[in-house]
Amino acid sequence: MRTILIAITVALITSPALAQQDPGIQDSVIFITSSDHFDSSGEYQYCFVEEWAVTDDSVAFYNIPLRWHAPRGGVICGTGTLWWPPYDCLDAHYDTVLVEESYVRQLYWASLDSPYYCPPLFTDGERLHFKSLRLIISPNAPSQLVVLDTCFDDLNGSVLFGLADGLTAFTPGIQRAFFSIGSVGIDDENPIPASFSLAQNYPNPFNAATTISYSLPEKGPVTLSIYNLLGQKVATLFEGVQQAGEHKVVWNAAGAPSGVYFARLEAAQKSQIARMVLLK
Repeated sequence: MRTILIAITVALITSPALAQQDPGIQDSVIFITSSDHFDSSGEYQYCFVEEWAVTDDSVAFYNIPLRWHAPRGGVICGTGTLWWPPYDCLDAHYDTVLVEESYVRQLYWASLDSPYYCPPLFTDGERLHFKSLRLIISPNAPSQLVVLDTCFDDLNGSVLFGLADGLTAFTPGIQRAFFSIGSVGIDDENPIPASFSLAQNYPNPFNAATTISYSLPEKGPVTLSIYNLLGQKVATLFEGVQQAGEHKVVWNAAGAPSGVYFARLEAAQKSQIARMVLLK
């Protein structure tokens, strides 16, 4: 992913007007559904999932992999993402929908040179509705809670924002979306993540302490460990059984030297790795 990011952003023409540094708020992506409840009718219904962004950085590249989790079936994602100004005429992006895998891959990169100018994702700290997905609810879909959540993409990794300097990349904050169908209400079930995933630590780079977040779609044994560049384990942050859901662990690296480290999450016979940079 780092190679792809640098290759894309080296070609960008930057401008002093672009906001390059984060003055204090975490950039975020917020998913909002057009309704939080649908009945189990005999007709097709549509849930539009709005994607809102809050940035105080000029985001020249992003990767947003998504999964929708409908445990009892009857829900798919329709093709054709709806874009909103000023991002409704972009060339440098693509969305891929894999219905059988309940997966949506979203990539965007800003081409700042004329004549193919694509604006960076920049909202000046305000919420901006920049696109929408369409989830299709089949006739007589079973009662259930449906969750749209970010995930880990085997090709491009986890959610990532990259700035126009070609050097800075980080994980934005994410607010997932969910809605209910039929007799199941949102308060009747706890939203369960759609897939096993390890998010990029935040902040990154970090000084002394950083938070590592991960999602578990089912209960089971979990191990979260930290390794250095030599492949040596330097810390075990968690080892035991955890419930399905969202989890966060803080690594206090006050006694560790500056350098590159790797967080490794193991669960359900799967593993994922996130690269971290400790600067003192």
